[in-house]
Amino acid sequence: MAGELPTCFDPYLRYAIASEFKNFEFFDEQKSKLFLFVEFKRADLASDFMRAMSPHCFGAEFGRISPNSRYLTMRAYKKAVEANFQAWNDNVFRVELSLPSEPTAIQKSVRLDRFSSEQPPTSLLIGVIDDGCPFAAAQFVKRIAGVATGTRVRGVWDQNEHADRVPIPAGADVFGEKPFDFNYGLEFLRDSVSGVVGLNDWIQLHKRANVIDEEGCYADAGFKTLKHRGSHGAHVMDVLAGRIPLSARIARGDPPSWQPEDPRTDPACEADIVFVQFPESCLRDATGVWLKGYVADAIDYIMSFVDSGTKNVVINVSYGPTTGPHDGTAALEGKLRELVIYYDGTSGRPKLDIVLPAGNNYLSDGQVRFVRQTVADADHVEWTWRLPPDNTVLCFAEVWMKMNHTGGVVVTLTSPSGLSSSSTAGPAPPGPPSPPPAGPALPPYTGAYAPVDWGDSRVWLIAVEPTVAGAGMVPEHGSWRIKVEGIEVGSEVHAYVARTDPNMNMRTGAKRSYFVDAGWEAGRAAEAGCTYAGGEFDKTGSLVSRLGTLNGIGTDAVAGVHVAGGHILSAPKRKSPYSSAGRSRAGPLPRRVGPDYALFCDESDALQGVRAGGNRSGTVFRLIGTSAAAPQLARLVADLRPLTVHDAPASPPDEKRGWGDLYPP
Repeated sequence: MAGELPTCFDPYLRYAIASEFKNFEFFDEQKSKLFLFVEFKRADLASDFMRAMSPHCFGAEFGRISPNSRYLTMRAYKKAVEANFQAWNDNVFRVELSLPSEPTAIQKSVRLDRFSSEQPPTSLLIGVIDDGCPFAAAQFVKRIAGVATGTRVRGVWDQNEHADRVPIPAGADVFGEKPFDFNYGLEFLRDSVSGVVGLNDWIQLHKRANVIDEEGCYADAGFKTLKHRGSHGAHVMDVLAGRIPLSARIARGDPPSWQPEDPRTDPACEADIVFVQFPESCLRDATGVWLKGYVADAIDYIMSFVDSGTKNVVINVSYGPTTGPHDGTAALEGKLRELVIYYDGTSGRPKLDIVLPAGNNYLSDGQVRFVRQTVADADHVEWTWRLPPDNTVLCFAEVWMKMNHTGGVVVTLTSPSGLSSSSTAGPAPPGPPSPPPAGPALPPYTGAYAPVDWGDSRVWLIAVEPTVAGAGMVPEHGSWRIKVEGIEVGSEVHAYVARTDPNMNMRTGAKRSYFVDAGWEAGRAAEAGCTYAGGEFDKTGSLVSRLGTLNGIGTDAVAGVHVAGGHILSAPKRKSPYSSAGRSRAGPLPRRVGPDYALFCDESDALQGVRAGGNRSGTVFRLIGTSAAAPQLARLVADLRPLTVHDAPASPPDEKRGWGDLYPP
């Protein structure tokens, strides 16, 4: 079967099939469903593909269907990617794997009306796709004429699925219902309807002497993320839509005012909010490879709340992968491009803006860039991939090259003990990967896999299984080597490490792997370590590049998708040291040079992070990273404020700070 897989299957789906889903949590071949993000060759092929996938044995379920869209999410049994290859080849340009879905006991029920509201909806709708929504907190209270009337959160879709989770009974009613148009997770609407308790009434059930028991409110509902003092989503939502704007919380010569903003000049502080909660299984996998299907469904869910009174929608997604083509052609980038072009504020449609962080990988040593410029240059390049011991998760790296320069390219992965696995790209499109033929001591499903065509590029997936000690053969930790041979003059090699260090509040035992240029370290590192300028040590001459580290779904330069980098408030013209920079790889679309703007992420070198709300009313904590920059930019966009920069770069746009720094909203 491996030699016949459709060419549209992405490298991670191929790896999962080849490894028989060995390292996928809770995967049950009989019950679990794969979550797939499908990109069609043409929009009109969706109906043909869905009919072809209709046999009961496939168990296919589809997300919201748009007649003009080339993208569709799909959940199906493993058998759907093991058969009916003609349907895949005829209709699908690319299909990517998100994490499998856990079996669930919740059955689809009533269709809830997302448009009905006891309070008039706001013309501005804010969407947050994140982890942790403290809907009962004081900063998210809806006020009409100064009187509190409930929560501003119109809906929460918790994408988590657990076999033992059912809608929570509240008297004769239930709290939480499976979304009729996605059929996984639970959604919670603001107002009670059709025997389903709404968020406002749920909050009232946990009111004691005019004080809301926020702890019990979240615990009884099964929102596990909200048991912590702070969460990523709570911070992001407060920065984006809290009552007190960020500029009132920081001291810039005067004490912070801590005064609420005027809603006439800051509509975001009173706008309705729709929140989508990422599944815990996804948050435990820090690679971000799982993002595609869940983000696509999340945006479609948020847009399902749009009615004739909605004029603007601003959606913040403070996540992203470190891998991918980095040239604007990632499938999820195509979905985002399609959405912002369609929802352009004309023909009765609202104006949609999507905001992403630049990423925090500038200093993570996660990218290699090599260019063979002349015949005299070597036709090969080699570097080290350092893998930590006792790492509990799969480690992935990707090597990208332009397809027309890969005729004789060979990619080799060599273990610290000298065992190797090679993959050759011939002039014809390669077949799907299979466990690489390596020495007897190299564990299966570890090695360099056959390349996959991706537009005008070709990508090699390199995988090493968890290095944690256990039964059977354990992959070595230490200095693995990646070598690319047969590089033509004028061609470039780009390589990316998939992030593995844990997300906030996650305890996974995963550790970060990274690239090392051993030759540069031996000959140049000591000298470069004596050169410190602009907040960073010199890295000139190293294969390990800091430029080109932008968020893997933030490399498309389309208007309507905004990318925020970070800067230090007390140091003009200084970006935050971790804030990722451009530029993107060359591709068929205009290249993104860097983030659009840089927003405040650190008060000084010594005082890092942005202080904002936690999971309880009155709680604040500091979040470090460009995840705090994106909601600031989103709030400025939502408020329709002019984006006036200060300390602009000498030749904007800049690879690190875009068009310059923006003051916090």
